[in-house]
Amino acid sequence: MKALSLSQPYAWLVLQRAEEADPRKPLKPIENRSWPLPKNFTVPQRIWIHASLGLYNVTLAALKEVMTPTQSLRCANHLYAIYKDYETYRHQKVHLQRTGNFGCILGSIVVTGQVTASENVWFLGPYGYTLEYPEMLPKPIPYKGQLGFFEVPDSIVH
Repeated sequence: MKALSLSQPYAWLVLQRAEEADPRKPLKPIENRSWPLPKNFTVPQRIWIHASLGLYNVTLAALKEVMTPTQSLRCANHLYAIYKDYETYRHQKVHLQRTGNFGCILGSIVVTGQVTASENVWFLGPYGYTLEYPEMLPKPIPYKGQLGFFEVPDSIVH
């Protein structure tokens, strides 16, 4: 199955439900890219979400601004752990691999299409892949990511 690497905290956020009772809508329903979906990419299509070793240049305060208070509260401990682990990464890379927040496959999501404009607060453009049905794995799977879409052998995840 195809996979896409995202920097934290966005890899984790796309795999969270906007509302716990609604399995369809992810907390971050758009993944921004500078390039369009490949011409041979079929939508809808479920893909793996890989958490890269990097932390995107966004503060916790900025994330709270685009989340409801309930979402922010529900995500707080996980987001603080991601930021704490990244600071540890600067000094001791092994700690990250133990925590499962970086350098691993976290779960899967369905790419349902692409937009070039949107009122959604998560859209920054120029391209946004629309996402639905997030599924977090029970345990992250260490795996080396790549740029763009890449194939992950079934044997790695099963």
